[in-house]
Amino acid sequence: MVTTHSTPAGKDKRKLAAASRGSASSPDSADVLLLTAQRLFAEKGIDGVSMREIAREAGQRNNSALHYHFGSKEALMQAILQGGMREINELRNDYIDQLYSTERHGELRGLVEAIVWPLASRLVTSRSNSYNRFLAAAQVYPDFDLAASTREEEDRGFRRIQELLQRALPDMPELLLRQRYLAGVSFVIFSLADYERMGARRSKRQRPFDLQRAIENLIDMVAGAIAAPISPQVLARLAAHDAADEPPEPVLAPRKTAAAKRTAG
Repeated sequence: MVTTHSTPAGKDKRKLAAASRGSASSPDSADVLLLTAQRLFAEKGIDGVSMREIAREAGQRNNSALHYHFGSKEALMQAILQGGMREINELRNDYIDQLYSTERHGELRGLVEAIVWPLASRLVTSRSNSYNRFLAAAQVYPDFDLAASTREEEDRGFRRIQELLQRALPDMPELLLRQRYLAGVSFVIFSLADYERMGARRSKRQRPFDLQRAIENLIDMVAGAIAAPISPQVLARLAAHDAADEPPEPVLAPRKTAAAKRTAG
């Protein structure tokens, strides 16, 4: 009797190859690669880091483990993003629930706190945090779309805040509020990335950095920017935008006068 063995293909081949390398396919290996990649992207920018360098810094002899787990740099970035956003979304929804329980869900500053503090939480709990610097680097990387790479289940808190902002600022045109909200979130990301850098530098020099004051001041600035008065220039552009979106009015044929009707008859 001849025993035949089927040849593994595609994904099965990669799994067998990874298994033969021992720790390359272990969950711990993936976590180490993610943390290493996040730190290097934060410190050097996305273009400044190769997959080979990430593997070497993570203690891998070659970059085959990276390709096994993630496949590409963009997929690796997406894994870092989604891992962080799951935690941030959970914190943000908890914060929004607390705003409801304290009846602050209609207060602008409270809503901005729910934007800022979940992103800032790692700054106040870990000296070696680099997630906000990673977000800032990913934000300016042309081949990666942060918004498109965030899954809906990781975005619920973000959308809840936008809905509550519309209720808190009912006189703000929806288009302008959305622009201000998105610009405010970008400002928060880049500001927190700066705070991470400042905190790392000052800790090396043993110089104090009042992180709490900086974050509270950031909340004040973003709240002020979102609720800032609308200038006549912006109102004029908004009116022009609305007019361009309106369908043209139907052109009615002129009515014939009685004299014209008699002439035609």
